[in-house]
Amino acid sequence: MTKICQVEINGESFVARQGELLLDAALMNGIDLPHDCRSGYCGTCRVRVLSGHTFGGASTDPGVVHACQCRIVSDLAIAVDEMPETMETQGQLRELNRIAPDVFEVAVETAEPLTHLPGQYVNFQFRGFPARHYSPTAPLDAAQPRDPNLLRFHIRVLPRGRVSSALGNRIKAGHRVKLTGPYGSATFRPRNASRLVLVASGTGFAPIWAVADAAIREWPERELVLIAAARSLASLYMIPALCQLARLPRAMITLVSSMRQNFTRAVRFGRPTDYLPPLRSDDLVYVAGAPPMVAAVSDIAAAAEATCLADPFEPAGEDEGPTLLARAAEWFSRGSAPRTDITRFSS
Repeated sequence: MTKICQVEINGESFVARQGELLLDAALMNGIDLPHDCRSGYCGTCRVRVLSGHTFGGASTDPGVVHACQCRIVSDLAIAVDEMPETMETQGQLRELNRIAPDVFEVAVETAEPLTHLPGQYVNFQFRGFPARHYSPTAPLDAAQPRDPNLLRFHIRVLPRGRVSSALGNRIKAGHRVKLTGPYGSATFRPRNASRLVLVASGTGFAPIWAVADAAIREWPERELVLIAAARSLASLYMIPALCQLARLPRAMITLVSSMRQNFTRAVRFGRPTDYLPPLRSDDLVYVAGAPPMVAAVSDIAAAAEATCLADPFEPAGEDEGPTLLARAAEWFSRGSAPRTDITRFSS
């Protein structure tokens, strides 16, 4: 006989069968848990187990599981962090600025504010083009306006990218955009005194800068380490933002290029992991960028028992082959999926 379990989510109770997926059981009982990919990859459905037992769906945070992957084993008490509600809004491209040879800053004016937390992402679709996932970010330049109806994104141009290669050509100012979101839980945690260790490569800097900007606006004296990496000096488009951080008393910044250069000693050669400081168990680590880099930082954080939240960059060019979720499924089937809370960014 199937055992019946009592489940409580943020004070709302229902009954479910032992072995049911937590997300499915909650939705069937009228509790709208935030979710997106349903593969355990994006991290949107992360919940905290206060009491009871689940099977599967574990994350790097003790007691935190992915509701779409974990099965109910016993009576449960679950806590869900407050997240902005998902919504759909229309907008238009207001600004398109090339900030590096291979990167555009895209500013979209929305019909209504799309409430989101620093570090989250949205489903982004230019009219006539396939949808992509991008992360809203803070202005790179302190002089740029902060308008709740103006969302800024960093998009890397890929030669065969179905969306990115059209920027400035078929996609120009005035182009219509549909935005749905927000998604993801790799967000800035306010009122947290932990040292922040922020690691970004390429346009993974977008969510990392959103988190850094929120952190320094809340508490300018906080201890913060930021490592920003790119393929070359010309691709280090984030310099204006880092100049804002450089004025803070406890901020340490490292710039890294994967190509050797003799122009300046201010930019190191190598990989971001080469310049990570020794991590402490109470550090809060954010990392966004190429999946191998994200996985490497995640492993280092796990060894130090530090909390790690991550947003890897995954291009979606015209001939990219398997989708991100297909790769995620392959990683899980091999038992080698990154042990992080991961969201997707495409070109």
